[in-house]
Amino acid sequence: MNAFMRRALTMLSLCLLVLAPLSLASAASDKVTVVNNRGPLVNASFSSIDPSGCIQTDVFVSANRDTYQQLPGRGTTTGIGSVNVFEYDACSDTTILQAVGETDTLGAADFQVSRQYDWAWLHTTISVTNIDTGEPFDLKVDVTWVGTSALYRDHENTNDFYGGGCHVLNRWKGTGRTADASGVVTEGATNFTPATSVNGEIGVVIDGFEVIDCP
Repeated sequence: MNAFMRRALTMLSLCLLVLAPLSLASAASDKVTVVNNRGPLVNASFSSIDPSGCIQTDVFVSANRDTYQQLPGRGTTTGIGSVNVFEYDACSDTTILQAVGETDTLGAADFQVSRQYDWAWLHTTISVTNIDTGEPFDLKVDVTWVGTSALYRDHENTNDFYGGGCHVLNRWKGTGRTADASGVVTEGATNFTPATSVNGEIGVVIDGFEVIDCP
């Protein structure tokens, strides 16, 4: 699995937990607590320079549909989308715009991933905040991903011991493809993604943890 995909899958691993000792008590109300997360994800990085050669725009778009389950309870599914826009004028050494935003209300009409992870799309509006001014505004996100590689698969399991018989099993498994993403991230007439992505990925992550014999 290439470095970009592993980094992206890890970053968007639907709350992959590597638990520290101080968090164990809150995680485990009984002698054994089992939590599972799973769901599809996409992400894409865009970068472009305006005709003057001065203004560079970098955009990161991501989405995932996370199903969280603490056994023996039922799973809860949440659709999450986020966008980050950064504009910088290298000629005047000036930051023009830094804006970030997230929504946790994505439904099937907003976000779709194919079963083979060879295409996906995200069509939604995300409210973002200008970090410098605190001003909120809406970005329309209309991006499509098309897979460009064979499927990559990776997994990791750990068993961390904390004394007194307390230990935590962490499980992580990821499958995905690199992808080209294209479309628009716009505010009014301004399109922040005029070119195809420089990096993109479509995949799925399955992870979870089991807390055993912790007070």
